[in-house]
Amino acid sequence: MLENTQLEPFDMNNLPLVVDVVEPLWYPPVGNKEFKRFNVEYIVRNNILENNYRFQLVKDGTFLAAAFFARKGDCCLVDEWFARESQRFPKEWQRASGMSKAYLTLMDERTLEIMNDDDIKLSLFVSHQPGAGSQILDHTCKKLRDEGWKNLYLWTDCDCNWHWYEKHGFTLIKDYVYEPFSSEKTDYKTYIFKRKL
Repeated sequence: MLENTQLEPFDMNNLPLVVDVVEPLWYPPVGNKEFKRFNVEYIVRNNILENNYRFQLVKDGTFLAAAFFARKGDCCLVDEWFARESQRFPKEWQRASGMSKAYLTLMDERTLEIMNDDDIKLSLFVSHQPGAGSQILDHTCKKLRDEGWKNLYLWTDCDCNWHWYEKHGFTLIKDYVYEPFSSEKTDYKTYIFKRKL
């Protein structure tokens, strides 16, 4: 357990640090290095909604982890950012980002439709240091529980370490095969988890 850490509102200046963590894991099938990073930032920004549920864990001013949450009805301004920033890339590369957007939108909708109004969704959390992910989740879950939220939902897929959630108090409630990312040999699986706060 990391000691002397603080939970703070997320500082958007730390967004590149979040992208650094997930960039090796999420990448489009087309484009150069600059576009691949752009596409990963697009995915990250798609998970940052316009609300007060954007947090970071820091120690002595150093960024350790981030967690972003969504309530029913929250909006995201990523489309404005995408329209502005994507212009420097060819249209066929932008279509790869559209595939990412369609996938994220579908899974967000599937998760939100099974939530009640007093439930909240973990959109994304990223650890920049080992152990910080569990700690920010513990801190934010306590904060959410204290505010009266009942259940925490999230969705993930087979590209992520989805077993981690089973080991940290989440119950798998639904799974799907996402055909556009599947192959003849392998189903691309997505999972929705729930945890009582």
